[in-house]
Amino acid sequence: MKIMRRNDDKIIAVDHAGRTIVYDPAKHSVGALPAMVTPKFRTLSLAVGKDLYVMAVSPRPDGVTDRSFEALVRCKKEAEDGCLWRAMPPPPYVHAAGYENAVGDTCAYAAVGGSRILLSSRRHGTYSFDTARATWSKDGDWTLPFSDRAEYVPEHGLCFGFSAADDDVLGAWDLFSSSTVQQPEPPPPAHPGCRDFAVPGPSRRRARPSHAVDLGEYTEVYSSHVVHIGDSKLCVAKLYTVSRRGTCTEYCCDFESDERNFAVLTGVEVVRGHDDELRIITHKSQRYSFGERYIPTSVL
Repeated sequence: MKIMRRNDDKIIAVDHAGRTIVYDPAKHSVGALPAMVTPKFRTLSLAVGKDLYVMAVSPRPDGVTDRSFEALVRCKKEAEDGCLWRAMPPPPYVHAAGYENAVGDTCAYAAVGGSRILLSSRRHGTYSFDTARATWSKDGDWTLPFSDRAEYVPEHGLCFGFSAADDDVLGAWDLFSSSTVQQPEPPPPAHPGCRDFAVPGPSRRRARPSHAVDLGEYTEVYSSHVVHIGDSKLCVAKLYTVSRRGTCTEYCCDFESDERNFAVLTGVEVVRGHDDELRIITHKSQRYSFGERYIPTSVL
């Protein structure tokens, strides 16, 4: 099930069949919404204005009944949570000769302001989607300088995300200015980056050779998130697995390991000094253990 948040803080949940419900945290109520036009397996989502945009991580050309990109838009009627799913055109590069909807091709995306989505493809560059006109345009052959989703912070007019070059570095970029995104190069950083987000423990190592005893631990970060919580404050999350090699030295157990899942949440504040210099201040971090059976996937 995919869990997403709108800008009004209501939570949208969609199951494997596209059935949709909405949860209102203010009223502690749950309601049914119309189903998606096409169910989707792996998706990315962005809240833009009052609407929620959802696209397959590996988009495809539209088929008779298949849609890779949809938006949950508000209806004109005044009924509470009156909305419906509306199909949107996929990125233009899905029609390029030789295009393959390979997993991992979509590498970065962000909602900028109240009417624009930026999306980067490793093979085809960066595109901009105008939500008001439902049209795409190409911004350049470069890719956005962050990984996965960046969070727009309106108090500073900047997008915050983890650097594509180093996932332990939280950076900031000006993606709002049209004079920036139209350049032949990706937008320069608005801040040199804050490096206080490495998870504890050694990173994943190569698998040990057959019959070699290795009881060490290693960590593998599988997801990083930045969530804007208002007033120039962010919640930064790292989701990761800690693995410990098994004690058996037989070939059949060569790659056995004990795996436990964790999340580290860090409070972050973005301020400007007297010289208007941008500062990223980290506050308290808290680690949560989910054991072996539960794997956290979303941070809202």
